[in-house]
Amino acid sequence: MQDPMGIPHELVEHDKVEHYLIMAGKAMAISGGMLFVALIAMSLVSIIGRKLGFGSVNGDIELMQAGTAVAATAFLPYCTLLGEHIKVDFFTENMRDSLKHLIDGVAELVLGGVAVLLVWRTTLSAISIYESGEVTTLVSLPLWIPTALLIPGIALMAVCAFYRAYASFHPGKRVPEMKA
Repeated sequence: MQDPMGIPHELVEHDKVEHYLIMAGKAMAISGGMLFVALIAMSLVSIIGRKLGFGSVNGDIELMQAGTAVAATAFLPYCTLLGEHIKVDFFTENMRDSLKHLIDGVAELVLGGVAVLLVWRTTLSAISIYESGEVTTLVSLPLWIPTALLIPGIALMAVCAFYRAYASFHPGKRVPEMKA
């Protein structure tokens, strides 16, 4: 739900758990946004330096790849709380609310399960990369660092998805929603 200017509304909190999930999700999203701004600044310095003959930032593409993955992952928990992942509700559009909540709850459980699987595999990947000592070509950034930095965002996304599933399956509970 967005206002006419395209600015998303704030989430409505129903309990303390939601409060902490919203605060953690917002903090991660803000950190991801700040990382994107830093990457844009680095890219501008590199492009302008190249055009003016001063040269580019050494390893700018490597840093951009690693930083973009980490920054994008930081948005996932808040997106999950908003329930704004891509979903096709064409088939459920005319269903009664109780059935929609059931289907949404199952979808959130699947999302949470996939996120747990991603946390597990990403953790194993970070450990493997650390043990092998793999680094980037130009700046020798240890690749385990950006890989490990993906884990908090995915883990919090799993928690948020499971919370939304819990809220969907309990009639007295409401899923996090946006203020009008």
